[in-house]
Order: sequence, then structure tokens, then C-alpha cells
Amino acid sequence: MKRHTVVVEGNLAFRMQRVVAAQAGDHGLDVTTVPLLAARLAGGFSRPADHATLVPIVARALAEVTFAEIEKVKARPGMARAVLSSLERVWAADIPFDIPPYPSARLSDLGRIEAYLREHLPTGILLPRDLRDRALERIAHARVVVGPLHLHRLVSVDPLWRPLIEALASLVELTWDAPGTRDRKWFPGTVLGAALHPPEHLTCEVCADPRAEVVEALRWTRALLSDGVTQACDIAIASTDLSVWDDHMLVLAADAGLPIHFAGGVSALSTRAGQTCAALADTMINGLSQDRIRRLSLLSPYLAEALPPDWMKGIPTEAGLFEPGHWARSLETLSRTDGSPIATVVMPVLYDLVDGPKAAVKLGKLLLSGSSLGLWQEALRLAPAAAMEMTLTSLRIADDRDPANNVVWARASDLVGAPRKHMRLLGLSSRSWPRGDNADPLLPDHVLNARELVDLPRLERDRLAFEILTGHQASKVTLSRSRRSAEGAFLAKSGLLQRQVAERPLSRTRTPDHAFSEGDRLLARAEDALALPRIQSVISCWTNWTRRLETTPHDGGFRKNHPAVLRALSLPQSATSLRRLLRDPLGYVWLRVLGMTAPELAVQPLQLDAMTFGELVHELLRYAVERMPSLVSATPAEIDSALEAAANSIGEHWPLTRAVPPRLLWLDTIEEARRRAHRGLTVDDRFGPGTRSFSEVPFGTPESQAKRSDPWREDQEVLIGRFGILLKGRIDRVDVKPDRRGVRMSDYKTGKTPRDVRDVIVGGGAEVQRALYAVAIKQLIPEASTIISRLVYLDSIEPPARLEGDVLEQAEEMLLRFIDIAVEGLKAGIAYAGPDAFAGYNQLRIALPAALDRYQRRKDEGLNAAQHKLAPLWRER
Repeated sequence: MKRHTVVVEGNLAFRMQRVVAAQAGDHGLDVTTVPLLAARLAGGFSRPADHATLVPIVARALAEVTFAEIEKVKARPGMARAVLSSLERVWAADIPFDIPPYPSARLSDLGRIEAYLREHLPTGILLPRDLRDRALERIAHARVVVGPLHLHRLVSVDPLWRPLIEALASLVELTWDAPGTRDRKWFPGTVLGAALHPPEHLTCEVCADPRAEVVEALRWTRALLSDGVTQACDIAIASTDLSVWDDHMLVLAADAGLPIHFAGGVSALSTRAGQTCAALADTMINGLSQDRIRRLSLLSPYLAEALPPDWMKGIPTEAGLFEPGHWARSLETLSRTDGSPIATVVMPVLYDLVDGPKAAVKLGKLLLSGSSLGLWQEALRLAPAAAMEMTLTSLRIADDRDPANNVVWARASDLVGAPRKHMRLLGLSSRSWPRGDNADPLLPDHVLNARELVDLPRLERDRLAFEILTGHQASKVTLSRSRRSAEGAFLAKSGLLQRQVAERPLSRTRTPDHAFSEGDRLLARAEDALALPRIQSVISCWTNWTRRLETTPHDGGFRKNHPAVLRALSLPQSATSLRRLLRDPLGYVWLRVLGMTAPELAVQPLQLDAMTFGELVHELLRYAVERMPSLVSATPAEIDSALEAAANSIGEHWPLTRAVPPRLLWLDTIEEARRRAHRGLTVDDRFGPGTRSFSEVPFGTPESQAKRSDPWREDQEVLIGRFGILLKGRIDRVDVKPDRRGVRMSDYKTGKTPRDVRDVIVGGGAEVQRALYAVAIKQLIPEASTIISRLVYLDSIEPPARLEGDVLEQAEEMLLRFIDIAVEGLKAGIAYAGPDAFAGYNQLRIALPAALDRYQRRKDEGLNAAQHKLAPLWRER
């Protein structure tokens, strides 16, 4: 077996050359890179220092060494990476730090860091210059260790390694198939580079944006694979910087089911290990919440093993739990299957999470393992823990697919070392191809000239890559560019596109000859799409929504006496559900019959929404009344004391059941709720001598365990209308005279007082509590001959809005009549959108057509006609 060596550049070329050697049965071939070649010659288990090894040592050097120029900025975030980047450029250019013609305090500082690295690197790991010098010392062994040496499609060799290549030329046969037109006079061996053959005609496809470019690239790939001759290993897609297209390529390629190898690796966040790190970073940086801890417990190997799968079952999903104290109280009663408290596992982790980024190392070792721990440690090496979320987005993981039997998605510079028969180059715009050069942040031109620091600038490397790939004799190249960026900015074409390059505009909505996925095929083949039942249903729905003025099955409606509807109507109804039935029958069906609800997002709010604040005030009133022996005889001091105790209790237990604002804002919110509750308890004088007052009084609740009997039994049924609808609810305040012949009901409102509140009776069906509760009181207290029903707005000192006497009687009769109409219509299958469906506060709006204003104008007459018996209610004051 005769040993010989091939030197390549880049992971793609490295893997493809190994495949070529395996296919040829070349057992004596060693595929390597220039640094690994030097390490082989250096012997003694030597290996080049990699990025992961150097970054933490550079960080320690910055912390321990005193510098002349960079002392003031050495603690800045990202300084370790910036220093290492500058060192790598200096090493590649083979520039000494301490001898003329480069005397500089800045270079001297970098030289101190290099000396620190040399002292603290593990045994066997060498800096590039030391590795080269060690290899030169053992160059005599090259004939045996290396054998004939071939540089395979390297565009350039850094000045650092040229002395080693020159020394090898005197001992072994040295060849280089050098692509491109770069000057290589320094090379002492034989240059085998074939002349480039630029095609006479190139076509550049002009797409709408980067996503459209990826779509066209995948269509092009599918077309090649469908010819029965081209194989996946013959196809490559490339660009200079993959970040613009990478996410689109990942998602669309998975949708298409195409065999694509990501030569630069896939995003770490697209893997389970990356998502585990992201969950930990989110909680560590942004603080505790139930959603974050729930997600972390599902992904963390430690928590997933230590906790039962349903360990959070006993915690209300609406609870925010933003502080360790909230968690401690919520976990008090929870335990594992072995009987040990769950808090013993969870609470130490929560306290570490509260410490934030300073506990990042400890948290990683505790909660992560395997690949997720490796990613976490890599991210900590690259940047401070406080920037973990941003760092994770830049991490890549090697793709499991083999490039030897898959389409390749790679950087153009990597593809130069392993070109393919069919190549497509993306992003031929002035912004991305070629890319401009960035000045070194630590070594600007006034410290060290860029031409001396960088042998092959990025702009020149991109130009050479384009020249080499388009001129490759055995390849067919297709170009593409975007008219607009992903943000919508106009993109001019690249200066590399000469006049002989013809442009072919491609519409985003064009019909392709070869679709890349099932969705793309259906979009291109209308006749196939129309044959699918789901597409027919979508088109029918869209037509009914946008073209027809009358109501259709897609606007609502269902068969008569539907069992689900009858079941929902047989359940006790609240005033809120009856209001929805009257003003939005379709919404009632969605909510009460189908069980559609808006998700509760446990995100820490800065203030409570209006509905939740109303619940807070009502709960504060209930707690306060429970602490007073008698609401009627209570003194102002007793009321204040009861409200104080209620506020303290709610302040502690509410965060355990729902999301509340940060502590200071939460205390201010409780104080405002307390002020309004005080107004509700002291709104006016007694109803009369001997009056008894009750607060937060439930009725029509058969499942109640309290068995309250004063002023009525809580479990007593209340039936309304001719259909006998069960009514339940909770009246904010009830004042009852001693003889029970006079009753005054008060309904508290925490919203803003309307201007015409005194003129409102039923408010088009929006204000139903006063009339409904009066109907309920007549059944609960049959002897009551005088009933006063009031609205009390707690944000002002205005007198309550009262309904009594004939006005109240008429309101009751009208409301019951329309409830009967609504129930009858629902049983008949008539359920369409009403006025509340189009209100901004309606949480079910998302289930309605998107262009809701136009839909309302188009369908308004038809909806009213379909619900003509109910529509008059909406005009009542």
C-alpha cells in the first residue's frame, strides 16, 4: 500500500473526497486539511487548537492580564471572540507581534494574549504558528508520513502555511489543481489547474424575494430529479451567506420531502436539544412563569425524569406564578408517586433560575445532558450568559444526512472544493454577491494595513467562487436573485452579472412545470385541487362569504333540534350567556355548544384587563362581606378593616391562580379595587328600618355545597320563559326589608359610567342583569311586592341607575319574550352573527371572516332578515 495525501478545504470537500477514495478502493489515501497535515508531521499526538478550546482561555487572559491599549475595553461583551478573530487573522498572515516592521501597542497586547494561550493550552494542543514550526522540525519524515501530496481545489493557502508547503516540495511530489486565476507563483510544485470555460450564455432567474428564490430552487431540483438520469448527488444549491435563505430552505425542503444535506449544519433551534436550551435560556433570562416552567419540565432531561408527567395537573392553568413564593404555596399539596413532595425537586431549581445568568453554568449541568448540555456550554463559550437567547440562534449542528447521496445546500466557498454537475447559485444581488469586507475591530488600517492582514479578502473570495463555479467545465450552472429583500427593500443585481447574462423574471404566482411539494402541485394544478373535497369546501365557503348577500350554511345554521344544542340549553344559563344568546346566537353556539374558548396566556401583564379587574372587585367585595358580622350595621371602621383583610388575602392567593402584574403594580391595582369596593359597600343609606343586606348572593346553583338559606336557598331552581330555561347567577348586593315585601338588588359595574345610563332599560339586549335578576327574585322571594333593580358604577359618585315599578315589569316581559324567541330559533337551527359578533371585545372574532367590516356590510341585511324576530330587540333602548 502506497501512502499519499490529498489536502482539501472545508468539511464538504473533506467528506466528498473520502467518498471518492472509498469508491475507488484507495486504501493508502489520507484526506486532510493543511492544519491537520501539519499536526500529522508534528507527531506526538499534536493537534491544532480549535475555537472551542481557545475562547475560554482568551476570556481568562483578558481577565488576568494587564494591557497597554485594550485594558479599558477588555471586559466588554463579545471581547473574547473579537480578540480571537484578530489573532486568527494575524496568525494566518504570519505576522509577528513584537518585531519590526509591525511595532504597535495593540499588537503587543495581542502578543501577551498569545503568550498566555501558549502557557495554558492543554498538552498536545498547539497554536498555528507553533504547529507549523514543530512540523518543519520533523519535515524529514514527510516521505513516510505524507507521501505524494496533492492540494485539491484549494483557492489559496494562507501565508502561515506556505513555508511548510515549500519545505515539503523538496521531499515529496507536490501537485495542486488550483482553480481560478489567482497568482500562485510562490508554489514550488506542479500546478494542474485547468483553464476555466465561462459559458457563453447564463440565465439569471429573477424572483420576488428570498423565499421565492428557495421555492424556485426546489422546483428546479425536483425537475432535475424527475428526468430519470440526474441523481441527488449531482445537484447543489449555494450562496455566499446562507443565513438569508436557511430557514426557508429548512422548512420548505421538509415540506417537499427532498433529500437535502445542509453542509453548514442545521440551526440548533430546529432540534430538540436546541429547544431544550432555548427553554432554559428563556426562563433564566426572562424570569419565572407557569408556561416557561411547564415547557422546561417537558424538555429538561433532569426534570422529565424526576417529575411525573402530570405533576402540574393540580395547578390552575391561568396562574402566572412569577415568583418562587407563588410556586412554593402552589406546590405545598403536590407529591410524587413515591410520596415525596414535588417541591423538594422543583423549588431548588426555581431558586437557581431566579439568580439569572450568573447561575448559567450550574443550571446547565443540573438540567441538561448530552447534546443539549454541549450546546449550552458552546453558547457560554461564545458569549455572556445574558446574551444566551441571541447566541443560540447562531449555533449550528451537523446534518445527519450524508452529502454523498443527497442534494447539497452549501456556501459557495465550500462548493468550490466539491463542485457538482448541476449547480444553482442564489442571491446574485449587489448586497450579497460579492460581499464587502469588514474592517477588523481591533486591528484597523491605522494599526495594520488590511492588505497585509488578509491575504484573500472576502470580496475577492466571493468573486473567485463565482468565477470558478460558473466556469467549471463539467457543470451546468443556473443563477437566481431577488427583486426585494425579506424586509421589502429593493435589491440591485450583482456586478458579477455581465451583459451576457440574460434575466428571466419569475412571478411568485406562476404555474411551474414541476411542483416541489404537494401544496405547490395543487396550487399549480387547479383541476386537481378542485377535485379534493376540502378544496371544494373552502371555495364554497369563500364564495358564500364574499359573493352572496343572503345567509348561507357557512354563515351559521344547523339542523333542527340538534342534540348538542338541546343539551346546552338544558344546562343552567347565566346572565352573560343569555346576553350572548340574544345579541350573538352564533357566538352562543360556538361558546356554549361547541366549547370554543380563547386561550388564556399566562404572560405577566402590566395591568389587568377590564374583565379580570371586575372579577377582582367582586371577589374583594365577597371576602369583605364574609368578614363582617352584618353589612347593615357595620361601621366605617369595620368596613375598612374587612376590606383590608380581604385585600391582603387576595394579594397572596390570586397570583397562585392567574397572571397578575409585577408586585408594585399589583399592589396599586388592589388599592384601586379596594377603593371601588368601598364605594359598593357604602353607596347609599339603608333601604328602610331593619333592612338586612347581603353581598355576592348566588342563586340557581344545585351543585352548591354551602346550603345557604338566607335570603334564599342557593340550590333553589329558577325557571324563566315558556321553555323553562334554568337561570343561575350571583347578585352583587341584595337588600331585603324585614317583612320581605321589599327587595332592592344592586349590580356593580367596574367600567366607565355611560352618559345615558339612566335612559338604558335593556340596552338592545346588552343590559339584561337588572331584568333577569328581578325575575329571579320574584321566584326566590314570592312575597316581595316591591322590587328595585339598580346598576351601580363604582368609578364615580353618581346615583345608581334604577328600574322599578311598571318600567321594570315591561323590561321583564320584553326580555323574557325575546329569550323565548332566541331559544325557539336556536332549536330551529337559526343561529347567525348578531351585533356583539362584530364588537372589538369579542374573543371569538378570529373564527369569523378576516375582512370582518366588509363581511358585516355585505351580510347585514341578510343576517337581520334571517333573525327578523330577534332583531327588534337590538334597537330597544
